[in-house]
Amino acid sequence: MKENKKGFDYYLSKKIIKEYQRKPIELRLKWLYQGNLLRKALPKKIVRIQGKFRQG
Repeated sequence: MKENKKGFDYYLSKKIIKEYQRKPIELRLKWLYQGNLLRKALPKKIVRIQGKFRQG
Protein backbone atom coordinates (compact mmCIF):
# COMPACT_ATOMS: atom_id res chain seq x y z
CA MET A 1 0.00 0.00 0.00
CA LYS A 2 1.41 3.38 -1.02
CA GLU A 3 1.58 6.02 1.68
CA ASN A 4 0.43 9.52 0.72
CA LYS A 5 3.13 11.99 1.67
CA LYS A 6 3.21 15.74 1.34
CA GLY A 7 6.22 17.97 0.99
CA PHE A 8 9.65 16.40 0.97
CA ASP A 9 11.98 14.24 3.06
CA TYR A 10 15.69 14.34 3.63
CA TYR A 11 18.08 12.25 5.67
CA LEU A 12 20.69 13.46 8.13
CA SER A 13 23.15 11.03 9.63
CA LYS A 14 23.74 10.98 13.37
CA LYS A 15 27.27 12.23 12.71
CA ILE A 16 25.98 15.32 10.89
CA ILE A 17 23.45 16.02 13.66
CA LYS A 18 26.16 15.75 16.33
CA GLU A 19 28.42 18.11 14.36
CA TYR A 20 25.57 20.63 14.12
CA GLN A 21 24.91 20.34 17.87
CA ARG A 22 28.54 21.26 18.56
CA LYS A 23 28.06 24.64 16.86
CA PRO A 24 27.44 27.49 19.30
CA ILE A 25 23.75 28.23 19.84
CA GLU A 26 24.35 31.88 18.89
CA LEU A 27 25.62 30.78 15.47
CA ARG A 28 22.69 28.44 14.89
CA LEU A 29 20.21 31.18 15.83
CA LYS A 30 22.01 33.61 13.53
CA TRP A 31 21.64 31.12 10.64
CA LEU A 32 17.91 30.80 11.32
CA TYR A 33 17.48 34.56 11.56
CA GLN A 34 19.37 35.17 8.31
CA GLY A 35 17.34 32.49 6.54
CA ASN A 36 14.15 34.18 7.74
CA LEU A 37 15.37 37.54 6.43
CA LEU A 38 16.13 35.99 3.04
CA ARG A 39 12.68 34.43 2.86
CA LYS A 40 11.00 37.74 3.73
CA ALA A 41 12.85 39.35 0.82
CA LEU A 42 11.47 36.84 -1.70
CA PRO A 43 8.65 37.86 -4.03
CA LYS A 44 5.22 36.76 -2.76
CA LYS A 45 4.76 34.59 -5.87
CA ILE A 46 7.85 32.54 -4.97
CA VAL A 47 6.68 32.15 -1.35
CA ARG A 48 3.28 30.84 -2.62
CA ILE A 49 5.04 28.36 -4.93
CA GLN A 50 7.23 27.14 -2.07
CA GLY A 51 4.15 26.74 0.13
CA LYS A 52 2.42 24.61 -2.53
CA PHE A 53 5.57 22.48 -2.86
CA ARG A 54 5.69 21.89 0.89
CA GLN A 55 2.03 20.82 0.87
CA GLY A 56 2.75 18.25 -1.82
